[in-house]
Amino acid sequence: MKTKIINTKKVSFFCCLFILFCFNHKLHSQIIYTDIPDATPNASYSLDLNNDTIIDFIFGFGGSGSSIGVFCNPLNNNAYAGNFVNGTYFPWALPASNTICASLTTWYDYNTPGTMGLGASIGYWPGETNKYLALRLIVGAHTYYGWARLDFLEMSGSFTIKDYAYQSTPNACIQAGQSNLSSNENMGQSVFSVYPNPFNSSATIQTSSNYKNVSLTIYNYNGQIVKQKTNYSGKTFSLFRENLPNGAYFISLSEENKIIGIEKILISD
Repeated sequence: MKTKIINTKKVSFFCCLFILFCFNHKLHSQIIYTDIPDATPNASYSLDLNNDTIIDFIFGFGGSGSSIGVFCNPLNNNAYAGNFVNGTYFPWALPASNTICASLTTWYDYNTPGTMGLGASIGYWPGETNKYLALRLIVGAHTYYGWARLDFLEMSGSFTIKDYAYQSTPNACIQAGQSNLSSNENMGQSVFSVYPNPFNSSATIQTSSNYKNVSLTIYNYNGQIVKQKTNYSGKTFSLFRENLPNGAYFISLSEENKIIGIEKILISD
């Protein structure tokens, strides 16, 4: 196992404002990145995100046969990002470059273990490769954000954890897959963008690839779904405000129940 501390100078404009407002004595952020031999456990995997010998998350199996599942169990006050559907908590499987911080809508702690995958069709993780789990770490009075990269078999009978990282500046954002400045630059742009943003009555969603049967979900800051649209196809979609009030929201695109990406949007008059 090797651990690196890297100074970073590039963060999103929104995150820069947040960090400068809350921690104006900080000039640079630091990312603690840990590269491990790819681990494919038979029973469970204990993740110590900040390598302080205290276990922060446990990934474990449950169920049997075609209903084998993998679950994420945060310990202490730590949490994962996801959503709540029909009585079940589902951690998101994020693509690279998605921003992870307080504004990533809903976080779930030790009271709400998350179903990463159950069989081949339940959850966002079955069959996914090189996707990122957004993690929130509480140490004393401080909050940190990070990620873990995993692969899943299609039937959720096995998973592999590859590496993980966290932003060592309290409350600072990190991008999924970000380990240092140079690798972050090579991760590419976000998989979709919204423009104009902020917008008044309508906006355009531009994706980096052609998609079919895309579902669009908008969440408010409390993690509540305020709008859903389905059956989008192509690379460009129209987004209409309709009856949404002014404010900040998060828009999630998914294809066949697989998360494409999540972005922040602002609506103003």
